[in-house]
Amino acid sequence: MAPSPSDFPTFTKLVASAFQAMAKTAQVFVTGVDGDALYQSYLASFPAGTDPMFAKSTEHDCSCCKQFLRRAGSVVTVDARGAIRTVWDEAAAKAPYPYNEVAAALRREVLAADIADLYRVRAKETGFGAAVTRSLNKTSGKVITWDHLHTGPIPTSLQAESPEAAQGDYRTTVQVFVRGLTELTPSAVETVISLVEAKSLYRGEEHKQALQQFHTAQQTFLAKPEGRERNVFAWTNAHGPASRFRNTVIGTLVQDLSEGRDLEASVQSFESKVAPQNYKRTSALITPRMVQEAMATIETLGLEAALERRFAVIGDISVNDVKWVDNSTKPLMKGGLGDALMQHAAAASPRSPQEDDKRAEPIGLDEFVAQILPQTTSMELLLKSVHLGNLVSLTAPAHPEPKQLFRWDNDFAWSYAGNVADSIAERVKKAGGKVDGATLRVSLSWFNTDDLDLHIHEPPGRGTAGLRDHIYFGSKRGWTGGELDVDMNAAGELSREAVENVVWMKTISSGAYKVVVNNFRKRETGDVGFVIEVENHAKISHFSYNKTLRDKQDVHVATLHVKNGIIEQLELGDPAITASNLSQTKWGLQTEKYVKVNAVTLSPNYWGDSAVGNRHTFFLLEGAKNDEPTRGIYNEFLHPRLERHRKVFEIIGDKTKCQPTDGQLSGVGFSSTKRDSVLIRVHQGKKQRLFNVQVGA
Repeated sequence: MAPSPSDFPTFTKLVASAFQAMAKTAQVFVTGVDGDALYQSYLASFPAGTDPMFAKSTEHDCSCCKQFLRRAGSVVTVDARGAIRTVWDEAAAKAPYPYNEVAAALRREVLAADIADLYRVRAKETGFGAAVTRSLNKTSGKVITWDHLHTGPIPTSLQAESPEAAQGDYRTTVQVFVRGLTELTPSAVETVISLVEAKSLYRGEEHKQALQQFHTAQQTFLAKPEGRERNVFAWTNAHGPASRFRNTVIGTLVQDLSEGRDLEASVQSFESKVAPQNYKRTSALITPRMVQEAMATIETLGLEAALERRFAVIGDISVNDVKWVDNSTKPLMKGGLGDALMQHAAAASPRSPQEDDKRAEPIGLDEFVAQILPQTTSMELLLKSVHLGNLVSLTAPAHPEPKQLFRWDNDFAWSYAGNVADSIAERVKKAGGKVDGATLRVSLSWFNTDDLDLHIHEPPGRGTAGLRDHIYFGSKRGWTGGELDVDMNAAGELSREAVENVVWMKTISSGAYKVVVNNFRKRETGDVGFVIEVENHAKISHFSYNKTLRDKQDVHVATLHVKNGIIEQLELGDPAITASNLSQTKWGLQTEKYVKVNAVTLSPNYWGDSAVGNRHTFFLLEGAKNDEPTRGIYNEFLHPRLERHRKVFEIIGDKTKCQPTDGQLSGVGFSSTKRDSVLIRVHQGKKQRLFNVQVGA
């Protein structure tokens, strides 16, 4: 059936009306269908016999209609529900036959392609196609009127001096938007939002709105199926503030976290871009999401009860877990024998500790445990001031059922004085510093993420040219041979088990060595203070500072007066420094006196069939009472399945400290990896012997 002559004008008016309505919307796009291909589809879409005017110029096959189809036929807009509208929709629904079928075919072809660009024309291009044209019939001399597809006037909002530039800029924005939506992980976005809400991110509040806008956009985008719907969302929302989020400074932080970079390092990189040089972050970087994930693991593994900690008492441990126990203590132990009671009075020694040093039998710790302890009925240990750093407490779960919180098969642990899990020397070794064979070693240890720096001011230099007489991070080698070989918490991953180490491996020059600690960058307000360990020819001294160090504050710890390689005099600096080489009372124990030993045991990581990590030997002392809240959980103890939650467990360990109680198992501990010595007076029946027990290599 041939169309009526009045049908084509109706068709063109419906198309033009649709274009005009679409042109008034905020965003107008084109799909990726080719204009020339669309024109060919237009000609081919007429049903057979419905396009009789194809041999000569016609309303259907003309330059005007061709121009419209090439320049405006693929125009689309998107409504609030995300549905795409084309210039052919109205005609497909309302145009008379066959133009309704032609419009429907063109609509399908336009919709088959994704949105590919903004719709923009040049400023001089005010319209495409034409409503009507006229020509003269040379045979009849009559004027013929032709109807065509046309846009009508194109509004100035769709015109541009350089359409290519406007389109290129928007295409780039869409690409950045899609990369951000797909490459930035939702968990990284949520982590940064939680840091901002916790006020743990410098100037984070300035980026809160951008984070939330991007987060909302990403949630909406990812909820849509891949393909058409995501393409439409990206193009219709790329004009918003979230579109270039990925390229912002806060977006870079999210990108670092998305790529698996460490949280501390990522935030430090962000802060280096936005913070003044002297900015100091005071709060720990732990997010609610990190806590949720850690607690989910804890709940899945049934570890909640194991997190509640207390000091261990004698009834917690079995006689099978100790190397020796005083007979008066044995009945109190798990598995103890009530009929084994014996009383042995400890005879007071008329000699001084210095005299005992000279007459004691030297013996290795392993030999002492294997050969001497089985014959011993009671013993006393000479607690020297240098042993205050060896004070140790055993800790236990508040609930007895073992859950394997740690790397060994029980939930017992230990903590040395100052809330460290191991000796300072061992921490230095773990950090790559030199310990063994040193003529002189000065080590700094502290317990938060501040950037403390160890400074050694040597005697005035007269050595190799270019070497200074001040050893610190800016000049790591001094003229006397000292070298700073460990420098922690300056940058990168931060630690709450930090150390710095200055060591002399050869003969040290005589003179005065001033030891100073500086807080180069203050980051926290908790776990304040530090400990300095000085080792010289196997003699170890400790110096503690238990106050807050202000930012950039110097603390003069001590001056070491060295002669012929030996520290002859040790002069304290700041009045707040506590020196362990002076006789003093700590944990209810008086130094430079003998103290009764109630039991000898290995560290819990060597109980039963366990043999994990460094072995420690503990001498549990009568009357020893740790009067400080003490950590029962250390990251280095954790079972490997909990390693990924280390940052959360740092906080858990701090929040679940054991509170001081009577009857606790405390005393002095010695690591198999650290050189040390202790005088022990042994009673074997009526016989008394004195041993100088040597520990470590």
